[in-house]
Parts: sequence; structure tokens; C-alpha cells
Amino acid sequence: MGYDIVTFLGKETVTITLIMIAPLIGTALVVGLAIGIFQAVTSIQEQTLTFLPKLLSVFAVFAFSLPWLLDKITSFATLLLGNLSKYTF
Repeated sequence: MGYDIVTFLGKETVTITLIMIAPLIGTALVVGLAIGIFQAVTSIQEQTLTFLPKLLSVFAVFAFSLPWLLDKITSFATLLLGNLSKYTF
């Protein structure tokens, strides 16, 4: 296995991982920011207030984007396993 194949697989793995977690992390960021602004405006300093809305919103986005996520990971697995003969010496 050459260095170019290893670099390609590493790059694809990191790219697919970042693409798949971006909606979930983005949702948690936006919800956390909105709740932080709400806490600053109302002077509520409860640290546990952000946990449940973030959890529910990330779960909702995960459930909504699950078909897309499965399509991405399936296509990557097909690419990986389809070219398995190229990875051997």
C-alpha cells in the first residue's frame, strides 16, 4: 500500500467525519448561543438550563438527518470495501 492511498483514505475519513458531525455541532452551538443570550437578558444564571434544550435539539436534528448520514457512511464504506484489492501489497 502506497503513501498516496493511505493519505487519501485518511483525508476521506476526516472529511466524512467532519461533514457528518457538522449539523449536530452547529445545532448545539446555535441553541447554546440562544439560551446564553436568553440567560443574559433575564439574569438567570442556572448552568443546567442549557442541557435539555441542547439535548433535544441535537437529537431532533440527528433523527431528521439520519437518512442523509446513513447515505454518507454507506457510500464511504462502499468506496472503502470496493477498492479493497488495491490496498493489499
